[in-house]
Amino acid sequence: MAEKKPTDKQKNKKRAAVIIAAACFVCIVGLFFLNTGELTFDFDIFKPQTTEQVVYDGSGQHRISLYDPDWESDIFKNREYLDRNRYITYVEGGLSITLVDGDYAAYGEPVELLAGYIDALMHGDSELADSYFADSYFETHEHLGAITMQKLYDIKVEYITSSTLDDAIVYVYKLTYKIMENDGTFRADVTSDAEKPQFYTIVDDGYALRITDVSNSYMVE
Repeated sequence: MAEKKPTDKQKNKKRAAVIIAAACFVCIVGLFFLNTGELTFDFDIFKPQTTEQVVYDGSGQHRISLYDPDWESDIFKNREYLDRNRYITYVEGGLSITLVDGDYAAYGEPVELLAGYIDALMHGDSELADSYFADSYFETHEHLGAITMQKLYDIKVEYITSSTLDDAIVYVYKLTYKIMENDGTFRADVTSDAEKPQFYTIVDDGYALRITDVSNSYMVE
């Protein structure tokens, strides 16, 4: 009698059984090695890779640092940074204009002050940056200290409000920017290329304009 050949259905069942058996074997072997500590799987390889790390400054406080500070480099020779939008955009009443001619005074002395402050940060001049603040500010805040040249870009200065207090005029502006390759020497609370706006209170006492407060939030009265 001729041997009966297996049907396609029987072949498929056999293949399925072999696949299931192989899968069970792999699972058993994997569980064995995981329990014995001989084999580990790094699931982080499937996650986006970043260079983010947490370090601690001299005060023992942690700060985000995506890049190690480079005290020698000149950011104005960095082609990638020079290709970013480094102009200041002024915003008021929902309208915005990019200030490409450097005529900041045309939009008010506070804007001119903030432009000078931003330029000081870009040049890594912490003493000059501190000079834009009132002495009273440093009664409750630390001086900036040493910073690298900050790769600021996508900068926006937005007028929020102004009021009078005694003989002084009090302005509030929202300052927004991104920092390319942030090293945390200036802003330790924001990652590279991210935005975290701050509100600057600027007081004109009739003699000079100075920053008296910087806050992460502001409620318009």
